[in-house]
Amino acid sequence: MQIRKQSRIIDVDRRRAESLLYPIAAFLRKGGLSKAEATRCFATAFETSVNVKTPRQIERIGGTTGYADIVTFWTRDKEFLDGRGRPRALSMRGHSSFSTLVHRVAPTLDARRALTVLREYGNVRKDKDGKYRLVRPFFVVSNQTKMAFEPAAAFLSDASSTLSKILRHPRNSRTPQLFWRKVESSRISSVDAARFNAFASERSLLFLEEVDDWLEAHGQKVREANGAHRRVGLGVFLIYADPEKGR
Repeated sequence: MQIRKQSRIIDVDRRRAESLLYPIAAFLRKGGLSKAEATRCFATAFETSVNVKTPRQIERIGGTTGYADIVTFWTRDKEFLDGRGRPRALSMRGHSSFSTLVHRVAPTLDARRALTVLREYGNVRKDKDGKYRLVRPFFVVSNQTKMAFEPAAAFLSDASSTLSKILRHPRNSRTPQLFWRKVESSRISSVDAARFNAFASERSLLFLEEVDDWLEAHGQKVREANGAHRRVGLGVFLIYADPEKGR
């Protein structure tokens, strides 16, 4: 049984890897590289990743959406909100506790394990009275020493899937035309780059909360109608790098 489960995980990871690499391979081929040259590029990149030590370790936390769903439910369900509509501090056990929350949202996830992960990544802190308080409105997937594997893989998968579907999207298709937008500048000082980080973090958080409200409202309509549904969403990321040469 364990062998079958491990084989299935490897198969899923292989399919995800292929989907991640597809748009890269497509762009390399369109750029004029042969299959042999592209294979050497992939092999070199893989060997480089093996030899380079990063300051953060990659940790498997299990699942992709369970922790994010816990945070979202904590910020929305009246049972877990205070009189001002804010997520209230929860006891570990008992009525309307953190364990209740986890069981309601992700019944297959161990409540202790969920609490440990959420605390380690700075999403939850323990108050002096022993209760646990949510301090981030969205699930943060990295800290100073490590990064969660599954959410990071999902982020790469979503970005890759968007590029792949843009490449493959038929002209006359009735399905939505996916988009990829960004703004950037190569003429920003280090001081202003830090200011931009703070500005963009604040504004994108407000925007994502607005988008999340829209998704929640329309998701409720689907649940009530019990109709067909699709997965949609929006992701944002910060660009911080040296200017590219030749640009």
